[in-house]
Amino acid sequence: MLRTALLFFAVVLSVPALAADPVFPSGSHIGLVPPTGMTPSTAFPGFEDRDRKAAILLSQVPGEAYEQFLKAMSAGAVNLPGVSNARRELMLTSSGAAHLVVGDQEAEGVKFRKWLMITRNTITSHDTNTAFSFVVTAQVPEDASAVYPDDVIRTSLSTVALRAAIPPEEILDQMPFRITERATFEGVRLLVPGRAVMLTERAGPGDIGNDEPILMISIGGGAPNQAGERATFAQNVLRTIQGFNNVRLLSQEPIRIGGQPAHEIRLEGQAAADNSDVVIVQWMRFSPGGGFVRMVGISPKASWPENFPRFRQVRDGINARE
Repeated sequence: MLRTALLFFAVVLSVPALAADPVFPSGSHIGLVPPTGMTPSTAFPGFEDRDRKAAILLSQVPGEAYEQFLKAMSAGAVNLPGVSNARRELMLTSSGAAHLVVGDQEAEGVKFRKWLMITRNTITSHDTNTAFSFVVTAQVPEDASAVYPDDVIRTSLSTVALRAAIPPEEILDQMPFRITERATFEGVRLLVPGRAVMLTERAGPGDIGNDEPILMISIGGGAPNQAGERATFAQNVLRTIQGFNNVRLLSQEPIRIGGQPAHEIRLEGQAAADNSDVVIVQWMRFSPGGGFVRMVGISPKASWPENFPRFRQVRDGINARE
């Protein structure tokens, strides 16, 4: 999320012609043509040259962050913490105009050149028309500047593009677990690469309706091996959930899922966004060594009787990869 104020003076740059097609990191709606030498990262959504410690990071940001950014521009100064000699520009990309800040940064004794581009564009297809705000951040150490000079990075940034749909298999193949039953949940969204996904009622990148159920599935570690401590652990994890008011406990109990020890907690409350009634279920399935799979289903209260069996279908079809 963009939290700092970035202020610009507009200078339009031309976009070089490129023959290559944009590359989309696995699970990302955002892509570009990376510079020669950079490949898709397995650690973050973007590209990297690990040997030279150069990288390009792609991040979606909330629409309100983009609006705050535009308001900050009118103040007349660039304010990017840790970045010196910052310049602001209006850059033309293959998808339209974008705001760009270029400057220098030093971290742990290493000097970097930094480019930060923020823009908003619309994904349009036969079934969606969704505005996306996103940030592209490039970082090149000083000793790699001959390989990745300013014009090479700008050329890459100018190719930024969006795609409307991400194949569900592209996201699910990253996960250390297999979901063998999706119970008619058509959408799959990546939450944390290699660790967490969300199943949604509809495919595509649009906003999730307040009347639609969702199911989040993630992995973690640090769970207790002692059965008597797992209930407290599950309760503490569930307390981190946000966006709900007037939450109260409906039930909790130790259970078994796929022959493994697990714990179930059910809550009800109101969604903070619109005060609509919701029911929440959390399952945590424990494995030896402190690992766990966490599943959190959230449903409008009115459709809970229909959605709870669907959550269970998905839950019972989650298996570790061989």
